[in-house]
Amino acid sequence: MQAERKIYFISVAIYFIVVSLSNSFSAQTTDGIATDKDVVYGEEGIDVLFSHTSGVHLSVHSQGAGIGARYGYFTTSKKSSSLAVDLRYFRHEKEEKTANPVYNDGLPYVFGKLNSFLALNIVIESKRELTPKLRKGAVQVSTVKKIGGSLGVEKPVYLVIGYPEIPYEYFATERYLPEEHFYNDIFGRAPWVNGLDEIKIVPGGSVSYGLLFEYGDQRARTKSVELGMTLDVFIRPIEIMAVQFVDRKMAFLNLYLRLEVGAKWTQAR
Repeated sequence: MQAERKIYFISVAIYFIVVSLSNSFSAQTTDGIATDKDVVYGEEGIDVLFSHTSGVHLSVHSQGAGIGARYGYFTTSKKSSSLAVDLRYFRHEKEEKTANPVYNDGLPYVFGKLNSFLALNIVIESKRELTPKLRKGAVQVSTVKKIGGSLGVEKPVYLVIGYPEIPYEYFATERYLPEEHFYNDIFGRAPWVNGLDEIKIVPGGSVSYGLLFEYGDQRARTKSVELGMTLDVFIRPIEIMAVQFVDRKMAFLNLYLRLEVGAKWTQAR
């Protein structure tokens, strides 16, 4: 509970910081600053308006990491809309790896972990430019809002169980059952592929808000860092750790950091 409270308070603090920065940047851009992209990018006599945008990214968040991609188009010179797909891995904050105290060749495992959990997010991503690049080597700042659906994937954890007692006489690969398997019974973690035929899909929704910092000297090729927070809510509680150890929860509030490389181009519509 104490760890969850810390994550909650940090998330709220980051939210207010991001909103404050957004308002500050918006105030700067409403002063009517004129920009000349030819000066910034060194392109003489060329000022192209892009129509499409795409990117691939890696991300880390408070409870794991993910990968994803997006594809979209510009609605105005300062706004774009994209369809984004993310696959993220979630771990419980109480997870702690351990190993069999006698058999060193057993794979480390998390005692009490009942399921591995992934979420596939399909969202609409809206980006609005707050400050343009006013000079070469500067950073463009934008707000990013995302809303869409999630498909949670629960996969049971399998362990290698030793019988009858230490020293073991034989081993069996079994689904972890907290009421039956204890430290002295567990030789180690079983390969991840065990349990794929028992996957359960849990639908839900996702919403995110963040600030995106785009840098680089080429207009058509983009590199960016995005910082924000995301909320995922599922239709039923997710049981990553067994209820004997922690409470289940339906909502996951996380801070995230995303690194992306992408492209912009002009395409006839």
